[in-house]
Amino acid sequence: MPILNKDIKKLYSRSAGRCNICSMNLIENDIQIGEMAHIIAKSSNGPRGIQDTIDNSYDNLILLCPTHHTIVDKNPEKYTTEVLRSIKDKYEKDISNRLDIDKEHLEDLSTLNTLFKYIPILDFRAMILELPNRISLDFTKVEMFDAFVVDNPHLFPFYDNELTNKWNIFLEKLNKIDDWVAGTLTKTNRLITLDEMLNSTSTEGGYNIYVHDDNGYLVLNKRFLSYEQIEIVNKNVSRLVQEFIYAHTDLIDYIRYNYRNIEWGRNGRG
Repeated sequence: MPILNKDIKKLYSRSAGRCNICSMNLIENDIQIGEMAHIIAKSSNGPRGIQDTIDNSYDNLILLCPTHHTIVDKNPEKYTTEVLRSIKDKYEKDISNRLDIDKEHLEDLSTLNTLFKYIPILDFRAMILELPNRISLDFTKVEMFDAFVVDNPHLFPFYDNELTNKWNIFLEKLNKIDDWVAGTLTKTNRLITLDEMLNSTSTEGGYNIYVHDDNGYLVLNKRFLSYEQIEIVNKNVSRLVQEFIYAHTDLIDYIRYNYRNIEWGRNGRG
C-alpha cells in the first residue's frame, strides 16, 4: 500500500517542509525534494527492520533530506527506531511551538496597531517636554487604553511578557504625571490626586495644580498657587518627566525592534 496523500501532507506540514535533523528546506520552486524515511524498515533485511509487513503510516515516517536519509540508513546502530521517533517528536513540537509564537506575535501586533489608531503613542514625549509649564489635552487620550482593555480583556496582557512589562512601566510613569496634572495641592502642600478626590470625604481645601486655557492645553495654575507650591510642582513634575521619558523610549525602542510592521497611527512618525 503506497503512502497516503493525507499522511504526506501531515508529515510535511508538521515539519514545516524541513529535514527533521538539519532543518534544510525540502521544498524548492514548489517541488518536494524531501524523502520520507521509514522508522521501521519496509523489510526485516532493511535498516531498523523488524518484520516484512510494510508500514507506510504517518507514525512510521520521518521527513529527511536526501543526505540525512542516507546517513540514517547507513548507521542503524546510532539511529535506532527510538532515536528517530525522539528526533521526529522533538522537531515537530519545536515547529508547533514556533507557529504558536508567530500567531501570538501577530495577535500582539494587531492589538498595537488598533491601539495606536486612537492613542498618539509617539507624541507623548513631545507633550510632556513642555511640563511643568503646560501639557496638551491630548495627553488624556491614553485613557482610551483602559476602555480598550474593558472591551477586549483577552488582548491584554499581551502574549509578549516583555512587551507587557514595558507597557505597564510606561503607564505607571504616565499615571504619576497625571496625578499632578489632574490633582490638587492643599494649603499644607499635600497632593490630592483625582482618584483621592473622587473617593475621599476630605474637606481640606486647595487649588487645582493645572487649569484649562483656550488653546487646548492644561497650564500650571500660577494665578492661585503660591511661589512655594510652584517650586514643589516644578521639582516633582520635572523628576517624573525624566522617568517617563526613559520608560517611553524603552517601550518605543522595543516595539520598533520587535514589531517591524507596526503602524504608528495618524499622529505617529515611523
